Amino acid sequence: MFLKRDKRVDPRKPDGADENFPALEAEIEGENSQSDGTLRFSVVDINDNGMGITCSQQLKVGQALNFTSEGQDWDLPARGVVMWTFKASDGFRAGIKFL
Repeated sequence: MFLKRDKRVDPRKPDGADENFPALEAEIEGENSQSDGTLRFSVVDINDNGMGITCSQQLKVGQALNFTSEGQDWDLPARGVVMWTFKASDGFRAGIKFL
């Protein structure tokens, strides 16, 4: 379902600076966000049920995300929900469950 990645994203680069892990985008559903409603994130780990991400924007548990897949090599489900989140040293980490 997903492309094989041979190394993990550097959590110190939450906006996808690592070329093996391009920055992906999702629309934050029904929330006044800190940006234009678009979340840019990098994948730390991924499986069939969900993924761990890093981002520069704080998320809330229960927020729904609609993944934008235009021009991406990733075959992501259309939606996900934030299951956990915490502040990291240089951004935020979050766990996303696929819906």
